[in-house]
Amino acid sequence: MGDNNGASTAVTTTELAALLQAMDERYRLLFDAISKQAGNSRPELEIKEEIHPLQVPHVKLEGSESYASWAEHAETILVLRKREGYVLGTVKKPLEEDSKEGQRWRATNALVRAWLLSSVSPQIAKQVERIKEASEIWRLLKGTYSGVGNEMLACKIQKELQRLSQEEKTVVEYVSELKRLWSDLYYYDPVELECGKCVEKFNKWIEKRRTRDFLNGLNSMFENRRVSLYGNGTLASLEQVVSAILSEETRLKLEDTGPTTHGVAQIRSALLATGGGNLQRLELNLDDKKCFECGEPGHMKMACPQLTGGGRGRG
Repeated sequence: MGDNNGASTAVTTTELAALLQAMDERYRLLFDAISKQAGNSRPELEIKEEIHPLQVPHVKLEGSESYASWAEHAETILVLRKREGYVLGTVKKPLEEDSKEGQRWRATNALVRAWLLSSVSPQIAKQVERIKEASEIWRLLKGTYSGVGNEMLACKIQKELQRLSQEEKTVVEYVSELKRLWSDLYYYDPVELECGKCVEKFNKWIEKRRTRDFLNGLNSMFENRRVSLYGNGTLASLEQVVSAILSEETRLKLEDTGPTTHGVAQIRSALLATGGGNLQRLELNLDDKKCFECGEPGHMKMACPQLTGGGRGRG
């Protein structure tokens, strides 16, 4: 009986090994088919990503004055979509155009090329529309319209900075215009320094100069705050100064919106501005006014006896 059990066990082990081998062969074919299908679907996803449309820049290239802003927007969009290599020339055209790499490069280059043409004015597009490679279009646009070292543009921006003041603009609008002109001036007239300490000293010097330009162009309503900022001995950074002026602007707006405070400020200003006969004329004018609290003439609500508890007062 023992021999029969041993023979039966040996047969079972052999059959089990054969069964496992057969299953392994069958599932190997299935796994190979799945892997092949996954490999074929991946390039399709990559191709779909290649032809994904690009966002048009908010600023169109219309000439040298708009190039700096256009180039900044355009390069940001290309970097976001990982397509900057097609305009910078780092993604080279494959030698075999009929290969998958060649087809992918041709499709992406056509996409970036069409996007570049749509982001410039029609007059500029006509100048480069026959160029087939996006990198060549980018190079020509940069060489023609970048304006780096253009003394006329730098002079124009410098004059705008000298004339710029706050006037009717809010503090945010005023400082935004200043920063735009500062950025454009540095772009068209760059300063190249190799020494690290020299760069640090220059940055501190230019920031102090820009802070003074900002303060000097403010309206007279900020005079007290401006004097206090200058009187601290060491002028704070531009961001700190702008923050202080913004806080002052908010305080002045709140002061103007308060009805009682607004009335007191008006009367105080009128009294300070008058003298002698002018003060007497102001009192005569107040005799014609009626109190909003009790309706009696000769005083205002702020001096009303019913509110102050005193006798009949004069405004």
